[in-house]
Amino acid sequence: MLFIQTVLFATAPLLAMTNPVAEVPLFLQLLEGKGQRDTFRAAVGVMFGVWAILCVASMGGLRFLTFLGIELSSFRAAGGLLLVVMGLEMLRGIEPESHTAKRSEDDAADALWVPLTMPLLAGPGAIVVTVSLTVRDPYMMAGVPMATIVAISLASLTVGCVLALAGFVGAHIHRRGTRILTRFSGLILVAIGFQMGFTGIAEFFSL
Repeated sequence: MLFIQTVLFATAPLLAMTNPVAEVPLFLQLLEGKGQRDTFRAAVGVMFGVWAILCVASMGGLRFLTFLGIELSSFRAAGGLLLVVMGLEMLRGIEPESHTAKRSEDDAADALWVPLTMPLLAGPGAIVVTVSLTVRDPYMMAGVPMATIVAISLASLTVGCVLALAGFVGAHIHRRGTRILTRFSGLILVAIGFQMGFTGIAEFFSL
C-alpha cells in the first residue's frame, strides 16, 4: 500500500510536467493527413522516447551531477526555480514557439522527437522532477529506484494513450478546456517548484 502511495505521489508531478493534452494540437499538426495507424505508431514512438529519456535521467542523473561537482541541494533549488518559472508561464497561457511554427512534411517525423518528445514532453522540468524523485525513492533495488521507474512508466503510458487518441481528444476537448488544463498544471508546477526550491535551500544551509 505504501509503495502504491509512493508511486502515485511520484506520478502526479510527472504528469503535470509532461502535460500531454496540451501537446495534442502540435501532435495533430505534425500528423496532418495521416491515418489512424500512422497516428498510433507515432504515439507509441513518442511514448517510448519519453520513457527512455526519463529512465536515463533517473538512473544516471545523480552520478552526472556528482561528476560535475554539483550538490544535490543546489540542483534542487535551481530545479525548483525552473519549475516555478515554467509554471508561471503556463498560468499566463504562454505556449512554446514550436506550437505555432509551421513545418514541412519532410521534417515532421523529426519534429516528433524534437521538439515534441524533447523538450516539450520530457524536457528539463520533467528531468529535474525525475532526479529529485529518484533521490527520495525509498524502494531502491540494486541501485534501481523502483517506485520512480514505475511512475515514469505510468506517466509515459498516459502520454502514449493521450496521443494515440489525439483525434478524439482534439475533437472533444475545446480550446478553452486545453487552456484551463494547462493553467491548472502550471499551478501544480509552481507549488512543486516552491517546495523543491525551499527544500534545496534548507538542505544547503543545513536548516
